Amino acid sequence: MSSRVRLRNAKVGIVPLNWKYDPAHKESFLRRISEYGFKGIQVSCEQSDSAEFRGFMKQYGIEAAEIYVPIRCTVDGVIAGEDQEIEKILKSGAQSKVQNAVFAIDGSKDRDESAANADAGPGFTEAGFQSVANCVEKWAAYAHELGMASSFHPHGGTYIETPRETKTLMSLLSEKVSLCLDVGHWLVGGGDPVAAAREYGKRVTHVHVKDVSGEVLQKMKNKEVPNMGYAVDELKLFVPAGTGLLQVRELFIALEESGFSGWLMSEQDTAWEPTEEKSAESMANIQKALAD
Repeated sequence: MSSRVRLRNAKVGIVPLNWKYDPAHKESFLRRISEYGFKGIQVSCEQSDSAEFRGFMKQYGIEAAEIYVPIRCTVDGVIAGEDQEIEKILKSGAQSKVQNAVFAIDGSKDRDESAANADAGPGFTEAGFQSVANCVEKWAAYAHELGMASSFHPHGGTYIETPRETKTLMSLLSEKVSLCLDVGHWLVGGGDPVAAAREYGKRVTHVHVKDVSGEVLQKMKNKEVPNMGYAVDELKLFVPAGTGLLQVRELFIALEESGFSGWLMSEQDTAWEPTEEKSAESMANIQKALAD
C-alpha cells in the first residue's frame, strides 16, 4: 500500500540565505535549487529586478514565492521615511510576480541583545504597536493591488519576537494580513510552533521551516552569548530541518488540520561548511515528514 502525502496542496520552497549567491552565476544558482526539488524562492530586489534572473526562474520552473519587507522601528513605531523603502521593495517584487509580501520588524541592537529573553529588553509602546499595524495594513492593501498576498513574520531580535507580542499585533491587523509562521523564530521567542499552528489555524498561510539548535538556544537563554547575531553567525543557531528542536512531522499534522495549502519555505540563515548541502538535508527531512 502506498503512503499518503500530508499537505498535498502545499509547495516546498527555499529562503537560500545559507547559499553563496553570485550574480554572475544566476543560472547555476537556480538550476541547483531546482535539482534539490525546491519549487520557489524568496527573491531579493536585485534578483526580482533582473530580467535575466527572471528568465532563468521561468526556465527552471522556480516561482517567486515571497519577498521580505523589513520595517525599521523604534519602540514608538515606524521611523520616518520607511514608506519609500517599502514601496520600492513591493514594486520590485511585482517584476517577478511575487506571490507573498512577508512583512517583519527590522532588527535592532537593543532587542538583538535580549533575544530569547525578550521580556528583559525594551518593547513597543501601545502607540508603537498601532503605528506598525497601520503601516502593514496600508502596504498590504498596495501589495494586493500588485497581486501579492501579505503576511506578518514574528522575528527574533526584533520588537515582535514573542507569542505575546505577536498576538497583540495580530489583533490590530485585519484578516487580509495573515501570519507567516517562522517556526525557528517562534522557538527563539519562547513559543511552541505546533501550538501556534493550531491557535492561528487558517490565518497561517505561509511557513518558514527553520529548525533550532537546542544547545545554542539554551546558551542564549542563559545569556552566555552577547546577542542573537553572534548565535546565528558564529554558533550556527539554526540547523537543518529535522535535526533540532522542531517537531517537523507534528507541525505538518497541525497545519493539515486547518487545510494549509501555502508555501513551506525551508530556511537556514547560516551553516557550517559545506553550507549548501544542509539545504538538501532539510529537504529530505521535510519530504519524509510530509509522508505518513
